[in-house]
Amino acid sequence: MTKEQLYKKFAKYYDQIYEKMDHVKECEFIEWAVNQHQNCDGNKLLDVACGTGRHADLLKNRFKIVGVDLNPEMLKIAQNKVLDVEFTEGDMKTLDLKEEFDVIICMFSAMNYNTTLDELKATLKNFYNHLYEGGILIFDLGINQENWIEGLVSVDTVVDEKFKLARICQSHLEEGIFNANFVFLIKEDGKVDFDIDQHKLGVFPIEDVINLMGKTGFENFIYTDFTQKNWDVLSGDRPVFVGVK
Repeated sequence: MTKEQLYKKFAKYYDQIYEKMDHVKECEFIEWAVNQHQNCDGNKLLDVACGTGRHADLLKNRFKIVGVDLNPEMLKIAQNKVLDVEFTEGDMKTLDLKEEFDVIICMFSAMNYNTTLDELKATLKNFYNHLYEGGILIFDLGINQENWIEGLVSVDTVVDEKFKLARICQSHLEEGIFNANFVFLIKEDGKVDFDIDQHKLGVFPIEDVINLMGKTGFENFIYTDFTQKNWDVLSGDRPVFVGVK
């Protein structure tokens, strides 16, 4: 089964799998970071790798939003969920919307889909070119070399009236790339299905990301796990980058 088919197959379960994610906290941080760091006056926000539109739904009353995602099945869910936001298909690595924004966000470790530093450099440059002077970029790197645990097994489960789902993955790093093979076991409508959803994720040293941000032209700030606390390399917490153009 191809990558595109797998995305189509599992997109409908995405919101249930990540139901426990604190999207409200993340959006509160985004609004705080904009108030703290933005040096332009507009409210145009580009949500890159917007997924099913959860952040856009929470931020739509504060910002004029355009959502972008590579996965058309995710976009269909977002469009049905958030009717008053514009969504379009696009790849962060080659993005060219021919307009500028005051804020760009890329949430939930989506930046890890850049598998090499060259890809990350190109993506950061794309973001920089889509920002007004004084605009800000916000992204998190939940997976990085500082918090990497080799061999860690993660298990996610969802149980409701309509279906039962288990997703299992084990961390293994090869030449800086995490080949994440998510094993899905799903029981729905009395039928059991099994498949593997494959993702390639880049795992970078934070110092390399800081250097690329500076070379791209961003003034860089790093916070801890969507709080106002400065990030500490020894903490093991999720770093959240705020770059000012």
